[in-house]
Amino acid sequence: MFDDSSHIAAQTAAAATISGHLYRASMIAKRMALAAKNSRAMVLRAGSKAAGLKVISDYFDELAGKTISLSHIINQSAISISQNSVRQWRTQSFLHNLSKSSTRIDQSKTDQLKPAMKVGENNLNDLADILQGELSSLNDQLLDIRQYMQSSNVVAVTFRLEATQTGEFQPLLESMANSIDGLSNEIKNHITFSQNQLAQLKVS
Repeated sequence: MFDDSSHIAAQTAAAATISGHLYRASMIAKRMALAAKNSRAMVLRAGSKAAGLKVISDYFDELAGKTISLSHIINQSAISISQNSVRQWRTQSFLHNLSKSSTRIDQSKTDQLKPAMKVGENNLNDLADILQGELSSLNDQLLDIRQYMQSSNVVAVTFRLEATQTGEFQPLLESMANSIDGLSNEIKNHITFSQNQLAQLKVS
């Protein structure tokens, strides 16, 4: 039994929505990367008082870079899912038209349509299998970014604790940690929304 056109439309819309949210997440990740570089510059200014913060600042920067890179990969996955949905819709329309034609012609000509219908059905099955693989891959990639952001939240706590040893630099460094933490949460919100969209897509 094949998906109907409404489900294929839902797939396309969900993929486009996920792509949009991941684009926004990548933009936030770029802000996070800039904030990480600023914190690293401040850590260097603080000198020996902030020696323990350099590794953390470098980690934030690496995390932001991974998120930007993975966001681009995920966006391509979402586009691929959307394209798959369009191909399914076209194949399904082709099969629908063949089925309608078969009801209007005599039996001998109907038999001539059967090979074409079989090819269309096989193509539709193949596209459905490919889609399931793409959905599974997308889910794994979204989970990776979510785990990165959860790590960022934990590391931000350590950053704030270390900042208490930096004297006059403490307020600014804590503010930077809060900024990075806030950006991590914004990214996580986009990822959570995308995961929910994907879950609905899988059960639709």
